Amino acid sequence: MFRKTVLVSFRVAGRRFRSSIAAPSARDAYVAEEVQKFCTETPVERATTPPSSWFTDPAIYGLEKRTVFKWNWVAVGRIDQVTAPGQYFTGVVGDEPFLVVRDKSNTLRGFFNVCRHHAAILAGEDAGTADAFTCCYHGWTYGLDGRLTKATRLRGIQNFSARNFGLKPMAVKAWGPLILVRADGQENGSEFETQVTSLKDQLDELGFTSGLRFVERRRYHVNCNWKVVLDNYLDGGYHVEYLHRNLASNLSIDTYRTEVQDLFSVQTCSGSDDDDQSMTRQRIGKTSIYGCVYPNLMINRYGPWLDTNIALPLTHDTTEVIYDYWLHEDFAQTMGETELQEFVQSSLKESDQVQQEDTFICERVQKGLKSSAYDVGRYAPRVEMADHAFHLKLASDLKQGIQAGGQTNGTILPCIF
Repeated sequence: MFRKTVLVSFRVAGRRFRSSIAAPSARDAYVAEEVQKFCTETPVERATTPPSSWFTDPAIYGLEKRTVFKWNWVAVGRIDQVTAPGQYFTGVVGDEPFLVVRDKSNTLRGFFNVCRHHAAILAGEDAGTADAFTCCYHGWTYGLDGRLTKATRLRGIQNFSARNFGLKPMAVKAWGPLILVRADGQENGSEFETQVTSLKDQLDELGFTSGLRFVERRRYHVNCNWKVVLDNYLDGGYHVEYLHRNLASNLSIDTYRTEVQDLFSVQTCSGSDDDDQSMTRQRIGKTSIYGCVYPNLMINRYGPWLDTNIALPLTHDTTEVIYDYWLHEDFAQTMGETELQEFVQSSLKESDQVQQEDTFICERVQKGLKSSAYDVGRYAPRVEMADHAFHLKLASDLKQGIQAGGQTNGTILPCIF
């Protein structure tokens, strides 16, 4: 769809100028109106949830790709995937293919995984080890530091410098055992670490940055918008006793507590206080910490286990959730190999059951969101405060994106609700 243009005239230093600017399209106006339906000034006790369009409309998802998944640190992988020079992994955040690699000087680097010649995806494997990256299309080759080292058949080219045609960098950082990228390239110094310090301190008390061995990765394809996955995670345990009955029987649900900060939330819950020594009770442990870092990272620390869930949107109504599992090394050392394998497989089976139950309800919610019978819902204010905070942060990004794109002609619309 082409945007209409508006002719404007203005004077500078006594001289008159005329210019044309893009006018918001009907689609832009619709997106701005839908985003504005969620009022950020209304307290959770009176607030309604974002409208269903936020979860069903490709135009809203398009805005998220240009804002939420470009302006924030997005979890994409693990530090153990890139411990040695030449090790790399790839993926996609929104519409942006990324490449994370450890270069020959042992520096962690992030790039857009796109050849600068004619835009072919450069590294085609999910992960591997390389001395350099050569495009399969025309043979352009890049070093592990992103420099263009070989470009074939360019005789006669003008206004070209290889030093200016290296891979486009993408900001990358390690945090705990994880790798995060930021597509807008803004490093922001230590701002991220400062904002999540208290969460990391809580996790490190149980084991997060060190003392863990990686066990396994699993991927789940969920037919719902990525935010449905986050909403389900952030409801303060509201759904646990109804949806996860086996899990709930091993938790003291009435001990659920939620803490909300600007960039993250933490839910904590104690394990059941009986003297059960089963594998299930060993898996759950005495305390569970469920941390969520905006926009897409969920961190679960319980018993001897750490698992992380990274929600990566595939489309406006499909999501891949990547589960990575670590086991506390000291705990693993207390078991023989056979007993340890039995414990690991039992734990992963129980975790899979929880994920299957979550997938079931998230896909059921997505179907309901498409119904004309539903537009907005309400929050249970004493338990769903983390979900409300997530929506506030999301709304802030979306509204900034609308203003940056000129979709409201520079004006801030009043809250509709």
